[in-house]
Amino acid sequence: MGPETFELRTVGEGVQEGVTQAVNDHKTSEKKTDKKKIRVLVIEDEADIRRILKDLLESQEFDVVDLPSGHAVLYQIELHRPDVLLVDQMMPGITGTEIVAEVRKDANNSQLPIIMVTGLSGEDDKVRALDLGADDYITKPFLPKELAARINALVRRTAARELASQNEARELIRGGIRIDLVSHRAFIADEEVNLTLTEFKILRELLKQMDHVLTREQLRERALESVNVTDRTIDVHMASLRKKLGAEGDIIETVRGVGYRLSR
Repeated sequence: MGPETFELRTVGEGVQEGVTQAVNDHKTSEKKTDKKKIRVLVIEDEADIRRILKDLLESQEFDVVDLPSGHAVLYQIELHRPDVLLVDQMMPGITGTEIVAEVRKDANNSQLPIIMVTGLSGEDDKVRALDLGADDYITKPFLPKELAARINALVRRTAARELASQNEARELIRGGIRIDLVSHRAFIADEEVNLTLTEFKILRELLKQMDHVLTREQLRERALESVNVTDRTIDVHMASLRKKLGAEGDIIETVRGVGYRLSR
Protein backbone atom coordinates (compact mmCIF):
# COMPACT_ATOMS: atom_id res chain seq x y z
CA MET A 1 0.00 0.00 0.00
CA GLY A 2 1.36 3.43 -0.91
CA PRO A 3 1.87 6.29 1.53
CA GLU A 4 -1.27 8.09 2.71
CA THR A 5 -2.11 11.63 1.71
CA PHE A 6 -3.86 14.17 3.88
CA GLU A 7 -7.12 15.31 2.35
CA LEU A 8 -8.00 18.48 4.23
CA ARG A 9 -11.74 19.08 4.66
CA THR A 10 -13.94 21.44 6.63
CA VAL A 11 -15.75 20.38 9.79
CA GLY A 12 -19.05 20.43 7.88
CA GLU A 13 -17.73 17.89 5.40
CA GLY A 14 -16.20 15.81 8.17
CA VAL A 15 -12.55 15.09 8.75
CA GLN A 16 -11.40 11.89 7.15
CA GLU A 17 -11.21 8.95 9.46
CA GLY A 18 -7.70 7.83 9.86
CA VAL A 19 -6.08 11.29 9.86
CA THR A 20 -5.15 10.95 13.50
CA GLN A 21 -3.80 7.48 12.84
CA ALA A 22 -1.85 8.75 9.83
CA VAL A 23 -0.26 11.45 11.95
CA ASN A 24 0.63 8.93 14.63
CA ASP A 25 2.13 6.65 12.00
CA HIS A 26 4.47 9.46 10.96
CA LYS A 27 5.65 10.29 14.46
CA THR A 28 9.28 9.53 14.91
CA SER A 29 10.76 7.46 17.68
CA GLU A 30 14.28 8.70 16.97
CA LYS A 31 16.42 9.87 19.82
CA LYS A 32 15.85 13.56 20.60
CA THR A 33 18.69 15.99 20.10
CA ASP A 34 19.35 19.56 21.15
CA LYS A 35 19.17 20.73 17.53
CA LYS A 36 16.93 23.76 17.12
CA LYS A 37 13.67 22.88 15.42
CA ILE A 38 12.49 24.75 12.35
CA ARG A 39 9.62 27.02 13.41
CA VAL A 40 6.66 27.14 11.03
CA LEU A 41 3.98 29.82 11.30
CA VAL A 42 0.74 28.38 9.89
CA ILE A 43 -2.01 30.79 8.79
CA GLU A 44 -5.28 28.96 8.08
CA ASP A 45 -8.83 30.13 8.79
CA GLU A 46 -10.43 26.65 9.09
CA ALA A 47 -9.89 25.46 12.67
CA ASP A 48 -10.13 21.79 11.70
CA ILE A 49 -7.59 22.09 8.90
CA ARG A 50 -5.34 24.22 11.09
CA ARG A 51 -5.30 21.46 13.73
CA ILE A 52 -4.47 18.81 11.13
CA LEU A 53 -1.60 20.90 9.73
CA LYS A 54 -0.27 21.52 13.23
CA ASP A 55 -0.45 17.82 14.12
CA LEU A 56 1.24 16.58 10.97
CA LEU A 57 4.00 19.20 11.12
CA GLU A 58 4.69 18.44 14.77
CA SER A 59 4.79 14.75 13.85
CA GLN A 60 7.59 15.65 11.42
CA GLU A 61 9.54 17.40 14.23
CA PHE A 62 8.71 21.04 13.43
CA ASP A 63 7.97 23.73 15.99
CA VAL A 64 4.52 25.06 15.01
CA VAL A 65 2.62 28.27 15.72
CA ASP A 66 -0.85 28.49 14.16
CA LEU A 67 -3.06 31.52 13.50
CA PRO A 68 -6.65 31.79 12.23
CA SER A 69 -5.99 34.82 10.02
CA GLY A 70 -3.31 37.08 8.61
CA HIS A 71 -4.38 40.16 10.57
CA ALA A 72 -1.33 41.97 11.97
CA VAL A 73 0.87 39.40 10.24
CA LEU A 74 4.03 41.53 10.53
CA TYR A 75 3.50 41.82 14.29
CA GLN A 76 2.94 38.05 14.53
CA ILE A 77 6.15 37.40 12.58
CA GLU A 78 8.08 39.72 14.88
CA LEU A 79 6.52 38.03 17.92
CA HIS A 80 7.08 34.40 16.88
CA ARG A 81 10.12 34.75 14.57
CA PRO A 82 9.29 31.81 12.27
CA ASP A 83 11.73 30.20 9.86
CA VAL A 84 8.94 29.51 7.35
CA LEU A 85 5.47 30.89 6.69
CA LEU A 86 2.80 28.37 5.60
CA VAL A 87 -0.23 30.24 4.25
CA ASP A 88 -3.59 29.08 2.95
CA GLN A 89 -4.43 30.90 -0.27
CA MET A 90 -8.23 31.01 -0.06
CA MET A 91 -9.30 32.75 3.17
CA PRO A 92 -12.03 35.29 3.94
CA GLY A 93 -10.94 38.79 4.85
CA ILE A 94 -7.20 38.91 4.16
CA THR A 95 -6.34 36.31 1.52
CA GLY A 96 -3.15 34.32 1.36
CA THR A 97 -1.91 36.31 -1.63
CA GLU A 98 -2.52 39.58 0.25
CA ILE A 99 -0.55 38.23 3.21
CA VAL A 100 2.36 37.34 0.92
CA ALA A 101 2.30 40.80 -0.66
CA GLU A 102 2.32 42.51 2.75
CA VAL A 103 5.22 40.40 4.01
CA ARG A 104 7.26 40.97 0.84
CA LYS A 105 6.85 44.75 1.09
CA ASP A 106 8.41 44.72 4.56
CA ALA A 107 12.19 45.12 4.36
CA ASN A 108 12.76 42.97 7.44
CA ASN A 109 10.82 40.02 6.01
CA SER A 110 11.33 40.30 2.27
CA GLN A 111 13.39 37.08 2.29
CA LEU A 112 11.24 35.07 4.74
CA PRO A 113 10.49 31.68 3.12
CA ILE A 114 6.78 31.34 2.24
CA ILE A 115 4.88 28.25 1.10
CA MET A 116 1.34 28.64 -0.24
CA VAL A 117 -1.08 25.81 0.58
CA THR A 118 -4.18 25.60 -1.61
CA GLY A 119 -6.71 23.42 -3.33
CA LEU A 120 -6.09 25.24 -6.62
CA SER A 121 -3.86 23.11 -8.83
CA GLY A 122 -3.76 24.98 -12.15
CA GLU A 123 -0.42 26.09 -13.52
CA ASP A 124 -1.64 29.69 -13.77
CA ASP A 125 -2.52 29.61 -10.06
CA LYS A 126 0.96 28.38 -9.18
CA VAL A 127 2.68 31.02 -11.30
CA ARG A 128 0.46 33.78 -9.87
CA ALA A 129 1.38 32.79 -6.30
CA LEU A 130 5.07 32.72 -7.19
CA ASP A 131 4.86 36.08 -8.96
CA LEU A 132 3.37 37.60 -5.83
CA GLY A 133 6.33 36.39 -3.78
CA ALA A 134 5.63 32.87 -2.54
CA ASP A 135 8.70 30.62 -2.67
CA ASP A 136 6.82 27.35 -3.12
CA TYR A 137 3.31 26.06 -3.70
CA ILE A 138 1.73 22.82 -2.51
CA THR A 139 -1.75 21.57 -3.38
CA LYS A 140 -4.19 19.59 -1.26
CA PRO A 141 -4.18 16.65 -0.72
CA PHE A 142 -0.50 16.11 -0.03
CA LEU A 143 1.84 13.66 1.66
CA PRO A 144 3.05 14.71 5.13
CA LYS A 145 6.61 13.78 4.20
CA GLU A 146 6.33 15.83 0.98
CA LEU A 147 5.35 18.94 2.96
CA ALA A 148 8.19 18.31 5.42
CA ALA A 149 10.65 17.86 2.55
CA ARG A 150 9.46 21.06 0.88
CA ILE A 151 9.92 23.03 4.11
CA ASN A 152 13.38 21.61 4.78
CA ALA A 153 14.50 22.21 1.19
CA LEU A 154 13.23 25.79 1.27
CA VAL A 155 15.05 26.52 4.53
CA ARG A 156 18.27 25.08 3.06
CA ARG A 157 17.93 27.13 -0.14
CA THR A 158 17.28 30.31 1.84
CA ALA A 159 20.32 29.73 4.05
CA ALA A 160 22.47 29.04 0.99
CA ARG A 161 21.26 32.25 -0.71
CA GLU A 162 21.99 34.29 2.41
CA LEU A 163 25.49 32.84 2.60
CA ALA A 164 26.11 33.48 -1.10
CA SER A 165 24.79 37.04 -0.85
CA GLN A 166 27.47 37.86 1.70
CA ASN A 167 30.09 37.27 -0.98
CA GLU A 168 28.41 38.77 -4.03
CA ALA A 169 27.96 42.29 -5.29
CA ARG A 170 24.90 44.26 -4.29
CA GLU A 171 24.19 45.11 -7.92
CA LEU A 172 24.43 43.46 -11.31
CA ILE A 173 24.81 45.66 -14.39
CA ARG A 174 24.76 44.97 -18.11
CA GLY A 175 24.49 47.84 -20.58
CA GLY A 176 21.61 50.02 -19.43
CA ILE A 177 20.19 47.30 -17.17
CA ARG A 178 20.88 47.43 -13.44
CA ILE A 179 19.35 45.28 -10.70
CA ASP A 180 19.64 45.71 -6.95
CA LEU A 181 19.96 42.26 -5.36
CA VAL A 182 19.08 43.53 -1.90
CA SER A 183 15.92 45.51 -2.65
CA HIS A 184 14.90 43.27 -5.60
CA ARG A 185 14.46 46.26 -7.92
CA ALA A 186 15.38 46.62 -11.58
CA PHE A 187 16.32 49.77 -13.50
CA ILE A 188 16.82 50.87 -17.10
CA ALA A 189 18.99 53.99 -17.26
CA ASP A 190 18.15 54.63 -13.58
CA GLU A 191 14.39 54.45 -14.23
CA GLU A 192 12.74 51.67 -12.27
CA VAL A 193 11.09 48.84 -14.19
CA ASN A 194 8.15 47.10 -12.55
CA LEU A 195 9.01 43.38 -12.74
CA THR A 196 7.21 40.48 -11.10
CA LEU A 197 9.30 38.46 -8.66
CA THR A 198 9.65 35.64 -11.20
CA GLU A 199 10.77 38.06 -13.94
CA PHE A 200 13.29 39.59 -11.54
CA LYS A 201 14.72 36.16 -10.71
CA ILE A 202 15.01 35.24 -14.38
CA LEU A 203 16.84 38.50 -15.15
CA ARG A 204 19.09 37.99 -12.12
CA GLU A 205 20.13 34.54 -13.29
CA LEU A 206 20.81 35.75 -16.83
CA LEU A 207 22.96 38.60 -15.49
CA LYS A 208 24.87 36.24 -13.21
CA GLN A 209 25.62 33.90 -16.12
CA MET A 210 26.38 36.49 -18.78
CA ASP A 211 27.33 34.96 -22.16
CA HIS A 212 26.43 31.49 -20.86
CA VAL A 213 23.31 29.69 -22.00
CA LEU A 214 20.76 28.84 -19.32
CA THR A 215 18.42 25.99 -20.17
CA ARG A 216 14.72 26.25 -19.39
CA GLU A 217 15.22 23.56 -16.75
CA GLN A 218 17.90 25.64 -15.05
CA LEU A 219 15.64 28.70 -15.12
CA ARG A 220 12.81 26.67 -13.59
CA GLU A 221 15.11 25.54 -10.78
CA ARG A 222 16.53 28.98 -10.06
CA ALA A 223 13.63 31.33 -10.80
CA LEU A 224 10.65 29.13 -9.97
CA GLU A 225 12.29 27.07 -7.22
CA SER A 226 11.75 23.83 -9.18
CA VAL A 227 7.96 24.22 -9.15
CA ASN A 228 6.49 21.88 -11.74
CA VAL A 229 5.61 24.15 -14.68
CA THR A 230 6.07 23.70 -18.41
CA ASP A 231 8.71 25.20 -20.71
CA ARG A 232 5.99 27.42 -22.12
CA THR A 233 5.62 29.15 -18.74
CA ILE A 234 9.30 30.12 -18.88
CA ASP A 235 8.84 31.36 -22.46
CA VAL A 236 5.83 33.48 -21.48
CA HIS A 237 7.77 35.06 -18.60
CA MET A 238 10.70 35.71 -20.93
CA ALA A 239 8.45 37.43 -23.49
CA SER A 240 6.99 39.65 -20.77
CA LEU A 241 10.48 40.45 -19.43
CA ARG A 242 11.76 41.44 -22.87
CA LYS A 243 8.75 43.70 -23.40
CA LYS A 244 9.26 45.47 -20.06
CA LEU A 245 12.97 46.00 -20.77
CA GLY A 246 12.15 47.75 -24.04
CA ALA A 247 15.13 48.19 -26.34
CA GLU A 248 17.41 46.66 -23.70
CA GLY A 249 15.39 43.46 -23.96
CA ASP A 250 17.07 42.72 -27.27
CA ILE A 251 20.18 41.51 -25.43
CA ILE A 252 18.23 38.43 -24.30
CA GLU A 253 18.91 35.84 -26.97
CA THR A 254 16.95 32.66 -27.58
CA VAL A 255 19.20 29.68 -28.21
CA ARG A 256 16.89 27.42 -30.18
CA GLY A 257 16.25 24.06 -28.56
CA VAL A 258 18.35 24.96 -25.51
CA GLY A 259 17.35 28.11 -23.61
CA TYR A 260 18.40 31.73 -23.22
CA ARG A 261 21.48 33.91 -22.68
CA LEU A 262 22.46 37.57 -22.56
CA SER A 263 24.38 38.66 -25.65
CA ARG A 264 27.47 40.81 -25.56
